Amino acid sequence: MIKLILACILSLPAAGPAFAEEEVFKPESLAPSSIPPGRPALAELTAGLRAKVKKLPLNGLPGPKGGKVSKALLLLPRDRARAGALSFEIETGKQAGVYQCEALGRGLTSSEPKPRWPGGFIGDTAIYYAPKEIADGVTVPGVYDLRNISPELYEIVFLNKPEDLAGEEGVVARTKPKKAGAKKFFSGVWTHWYSTASAAVPVDMVWAEDSQAGSQGAKVPVFDRRSAPSTPEELSRRTKQLAHSPRYYTGPYGRSGFAVHTDRWEDPERTGDPKYSGRPEISDFRYRDTNGCVKLRPACLELLNEFIAEQEKLKRRVQLEIFETPLLDGPPRDLPAK
Repeated sequence: MIKLILACILSLPAAGPAFAEEEVFKPESLAPSSIPPGRPALAELTAGLRAKVKKLPLNGLPGPKGGKVSKALLLLPRDRARAGALSFEIETGKQAGVYQCEALGRGLTSSEPKPRWPGGFIGDTAIYYAPKEIADGVTVPGVYDLRNISPELYEIVFLNKPEDLAGEEGVVARTKPKKAGAKKFFSGVWTHWYSTASAAVPVDMVWAEDSQAGSQGAKVPVFDRRSAPSTPEELSRRTKQLAHSPRYYTGPYGRSGFAVHTDRWEDPERTGDPKYSGRPEISDFRYRDTNGCVKLRPACLELLNEFIAEQEKLKRRVQLEIFETPLLDGPPRDLPAK
């Protein structure tokens, strides 16, 4: 849990303040009463958050190695079939203010039960999801460093097969650097992490080994569990990644390669295409795949990009703290017998 003592009185509405002077901040205090699954909830959740607070005690905190840290906070339910809530604060400019939106982090799912895979329901559909110990499992609570995967900062390669890049010219163009030269960072991305109707970019999400004290990630086992590269392309990507970040593959339960990203289920070519008519991913956000990452709707990801860029300009380390809470769970239901 985030452990911080407020140094000043926050500007709060007269009724029902969420925090008081010198009170320990509790992540659960930002939990919304409900998260609508069938429509974008950014405006609704943000209005609810702003009724509680005008500022968040998450920006400009003392860092574990000196300097300042600013955090976004993701509350995830224990019931992984449900959505969580992401909160952060942009300090300046036209978009200044606190924000909250829905987010998914349940990981790889299955419609059939598997050993050790917890189950739940999306509506009346039984769903089973990978545990946090395995690759592409549910998102592990703890603290991650964040950075926008922009071509100005990153050498970007696609994980898609070359033949699958046909028709992706727009996304490919967005990942091309404007200036030549070596980049400080490296990342592999999938084209479906980009919306064709939004300028949002994925966000690199790296386990912050030095920042877990006091968080739910404090006792999570962390180690390197790399498999042998299966192709020359995979070996090349790994070599480049290690050259840029020697500890990149060291993560919780041996997992690595996390990102915050969006998808294309809200893009006009999907919503207006008859072949996607009736797909539950369009009518219910909870059905969307995450495979070990954190997924946002495009509008929220754009704001998160702005938050990260702003805080980096302030010379602050930007992090995401993920906190699991039962406050976002619904009433328990028995899974059907198999």
